[in-house]
Amino acid sequence: MTDRISIVVVDDHSLFRAGVTRSLELDSSIKVVGEGGSADEAFDLAKRLCPDIMLLDISMPGNGIAAAREIAGLEGAPRVVMLTVSEDDDNVMAALEAGAVGYVLKGIEATQLILAVKNVAAGDSFVSPNLTLRLLSGIKEKAKPGVLDSLTGQEERTLRLVAKGMSNREVGEILGVHEKTIKFHMTRVMAKLNARNRVEASVLAQKEWGNER
Repeated sequence: MTDRISIVVVDDHSLFRAGVTRSLELDSSIKVVGEGGSADEAFDLAKRLCPDIMLLDISMPGNGIAAAREIAGLEGAPRVVMLTVSEDDDNVMAALEAGAVGYVLKGIEATQLILAVKNVAAGDSFVSPNLTLRLLSGIKEKAKPGVLDSLTGQEERTLRLVAKGMSNREVGEILGVHEKTIKFHMTRVMAKLNARNRVEASVLAQKEWGNER
């Protein structure tokens, strides 16, 4: 990656923001280009700085989920990741429905946060692993029994790797195809599973294939 991943961190606790910034910039491919403390500031920073990624707290003034929804409506919108203490199922699903492509808990280690940011920058989604199974309670009969059997061999191989948390690029390298081909397969997979996003598709796959190697 030749260009650094540009990030804006928005949280109403300045000391926490400073810690996140320091953690992210441990990786030379990442640069924090702005900070804010409210939903209004988040929207303004998104418009002015056009970063690759916005890290938003849910409980900041103005509400982070509302900010995510507003930012998602921008032309060339940055990708939004919620960085929060909330493990509430409704908040997780509301954030994803508002356009967020990531949901990370504040206790995450620096190395894992950097990995999450890189995955999102590569066009993928990321949800803290300990929340993944809990998402099942928010997915109501998304797929009928046996629907995974309708996937083609390549679609199944793609979904199995995506469900392990791999990026499109990593899956493409393993399967020996272009990244765009993986995106195409995942679009078809999500349509067949009636999943709103790759996070839901991955959760459904893990529920079905969780005990398989």
